[in-house]
Amino acid sequence: MVTKEELPLPTTTLGFFIKIRVILKGHLSIKLKDLKYEKKLEIKKGVANSLNNIGAIYHSLKDLPKALEYSIKSLKLYEELEDKDGMSNSLVNIGSLYFKQQDYNKALSYTLKGMAFSKELGFPEPIRNAAEKLNVIYKATGNYKAALDNYELYILMRDSISNQENKKASIKSQFKYEYEKKAAADSVKVVEEKKIVAVQLKQEKTQRFALYGGLVLVLVFAGFMFNRFRVTQKQKNIIELKEKETQQQNEIIKIQKHLVEEKHKEITDSINYAERIQRSFLATKELLDENLSSLRGGAEGGGGYFVFFKPKDVVSGDFYWSAKLSNGNFALATADSTGHGVPGAIMSLLNVTSLEKAIEHYTNPADILNHTRQTIIERLKKDGSEEGGKDGMDCSLLVFDFSTNHLLIAAANNPVWIIRNNELIEIKPDKMPVGKSDKQDQSFTTHTIELQKGDTIYTLTDGFPDQFGGDKGKKFMSKKLKELLLANVHLPIAQQKELLDSTFKNWVGDLEQVDDVTVIGIKI
Repeated sequence: MVTKEELPLPTTTLGFFIKIRVILKGHLSIKLKDLKYEKKLEIKKGVANSLNNIGAIYHSLKDLPKALEYSIKSLKLYEELEDKDGMSNSLVNIGSLYFKQQDYNKALSYTLKGMAFSKELGFPEPIRNAAEKLNVIYKATGNYKAALDNYELYILMRDSISNQENKKASIKSQFKYEYEKKAAADSVKVVEEKKIVAVQLKQEKTQRFALYGGLVLVLVFAGFMFNRFRVTQKQKNIIELKEKETQQQNEIIKIQKHLVEEKHKEITDSINYAERIQRSFLATKELLDENLSSLRGGAEGGGGYFVFFKPKDVVSGDFYWSAKLSNGNFALATADSTGHGVPGAIMSLLNVTSLEKAIEHYTNPADILNHTRQTIIERLKKDGSEEGGKDGMDCSLLVFDFSTNHLLIAAANNPVWIIRNNELIEIKPDKMPVGKSDKQDQSFTTHTIELQKGDTIYTLTDGFPDQFGGDKGKKFMSKKLKELLLANVHLPIAQQKELLDSTFKNWVGDLEQVDDVTVIGIKI
């Protein structure tokens, strides 16, 4: 027998919920764009509100981890702004999310903090919301007395809000009625009605002073608007004065804009100059062409290479480096330095110079990485941090021995993929960086691969797999990148690069690139 709970939702109800999810996702996309622009403009209050709204949308979509992440971010910003109203709202929202995750202790802690701010502000609506949630939490934890107390507080605040809304509606209706009567009557009747209204207001003022406070303000405003018709000339002078002040403000804004543009140009020129310096440390096209383009006759023969290099900023923590070793072999490194932007670029220069120093003594890739690691640790030992020398890089180092057709690989955290006969072989990396770590005294591993005609070798950093995007704003992931490369390994090497570029752009869409991206492909 099919129970009531097992009956399917009616088609119209299911369609309604589908439409609701579509609408929520549309709102989520809009709010994420708003958040992006508010961050650029450094509007902290706007950022806090957008984070709170995005958390609420994820809550409605039942994505509790995302909802909690954005709600906590909004709370931190409200705390920085000392916005008690926003803090109260965020705290109660976070308490609701922890309640749904059945973490009753955290739910109670956050909601009680929200109630404290609500009571401090004295507004009935946030007190009502906090009391309603505390009632549910206390019932779930078996504290029925506290649950009852908060339920009674909830009812009290709910009725207070309802009474206030009814009073506002009554005032609005009465004012509209009186206004229409005054507009339709002649001047004598208007005067009489004003006297009646004045008498009524005077009689009711002592009884319902708080209720009619809003009406008094509206009437004062209406009188002010009426009097404006008799002081047109005075207003004209004020407007002219304001226009003059506006012109002065515009001049100040122009000067400030000019100063900002000059500073921006100085910074941009400096970063572009730094990018030219960094590029001089990267593997040159001449050296790569000399050693890789000739494989199987280059691109025309089905071989060759591509470098897909896309820094997050102008300068990059990612880099690719190559060199001829003392034994005639060819080395190629694909690396991800700690950080990105200017700090990452500076770190990349240290990493490159450390690699160059290592190849003066070693030709085996594991030995090269071991020596590079020691150099980096020594140079960063006095970097000012408590532990010292914690920076470094993740790296895959390939050494080609073309005389024996062998490939030697040493990898730190970054894997190397080889596609052979439409199957992907993963050379797993050592789980440690080229830098200071708990495993810094362990040697890196050298993997030896006998190359075969048709092999395609891929080295990469984590920027592409970790990029957020797509319809759901999730990471691309290594699995999807493997599938993409397997499905297109038959294409010429140049077309593979174009495919990676277009796929990455489409995946990112309107979101921001989160990290530097490097993928190198070599077809044997």
